[in-house]
Amino acid sequence: MTKNQFNGLHYETGSVHNLLSLQGIKMPHTKSAPSEALLLGLSGGITFGYFSFAYKGLDPQVALLTRNTFDPLEKLFDRLGVVRTVKQTTDASKAENNLLDALENGQPVLVWADQISLPYNTYDGMLGEEMYMMIPIVVFGYNAKKGTVDIADQSRVPMTVKMSTLTKARARVKKEKFRQMTLAIPSFDKFAQGVSSGLRASIQSFYNSPVKGYASNFGFAAYQRWADVLINDKDKQSWNKIFPTGRPMFAGLASAFERIELFGTGGSASRPMFSDFIDEASLILDKPALRESAAQIRQLAPLWESLNKALLPDDLPLFKETRQLLFKKRELFWQKGDEAAGEIKKIHTRLKAIRAKMEKSFPLSDKEAMALKHNLREHIIQIHDAEKEAITVLEKAFVQ
Repeated sequence: MTKNQFNGLHYETGSVHNLLSLQGIKMPHTKSAPSEALLLGLSGGITFGYFSFAYKGLDPQVALLTRNTFDPLEKLFDRLGVVRTVKQTTDASKAENNLLDALENGQPVLVWADQISLPYNTYDGMLGEEMYMMIPIVVFGYNAKKGTVDIADQSRVPMTVKMSTLTKARARVKKEKFRQMTLAIPSFDKFAQGVSSGLRASIQSFYNSPVKGYASNFGFAAYQRWADVLINDKDKQSWNKIFPTGRPMFAGLASAFERIELFGTGGSASRPMFSDFIDEASLILDKPALRESAAQIRQLAPLWESLNKALLPDDLPLFKETRQLLFKKRELFWQKGDEAAGEIKKIHTRLKAIRAKMEKSFPLSDKEAMALKHNLREHIIQIHDAEKEAITVLEKAFVQ
């Protein structure tokens, strides 16, 4: 990786990978920068969760959790043995000075900013004008003459924005307002222990709910939850109520696909990336049996790919086109960053037209929509069974 090419995919693990790579950090087991797969594992690895949201005036959304989302960044740093220096202020000028001081000292900086406010993200407005998402991005350069900063953020190429634009995005949410973090060189004294802790957390997340009262929304129970609400119309969160036939159903299908494939997962709900972590863990922990479980988890990917095509199937032309457009949008930004803005806006325009068409002439009758949901249910149960077997094998290999 260089300052002209980055490899970080996810807004958290990808940003940390980019930052540590810029700092020249080398891992003891690979003699190279920490992989994003390793960072995923240290953050708590994969899991599963199912939620749905419906707000007045907006399309309803499926929110699938494919990775551990409870304090993953802090746990990643703790398990990696990284000392953090955090600076936060309520003053915009002080915030800019804090950032410039770190850059002048040769340190790339994690900066929290509203993703939607940053122009290179070309927000499509789907979640409303008041929507925000504060995420850590990497700032690694400053051009005083132009008043611009260089940013690494979920794209292979760097982006450049005005300092004033970044400052405005940093001020969007009070909790993370003008927050920045720099990282020291990791201490590897307890690195193996940290790897074990991350792996253990991932395994346990499939069996235990992290939130009281939501046991059915997390882990193995969440697959059954999703399968049930697809066809059980008596449930308050049933798809017949939240995602009825028409545009709402289309929105549910498309948002589920995005969460599985495009939300910084690296594809297939992050299962291939996690299997790469297990391969590394096998070496770090000197547990050869883990490699067999890594291979089994890697074999889950085709099941998730089949689910993707069941969500937006090929035999429905506009569904297929939507899947292809969403893929293309992600790939354009990954390869070209802000230079892809024009092409991405055209994709947004086409997707908007497709959504409008779904409202007026949905391509499925109620009977056909029910058949599609029954097919989805079969795919979800198949994934549940395969993942339960794979996690059981992983747990046995881990405790050996």
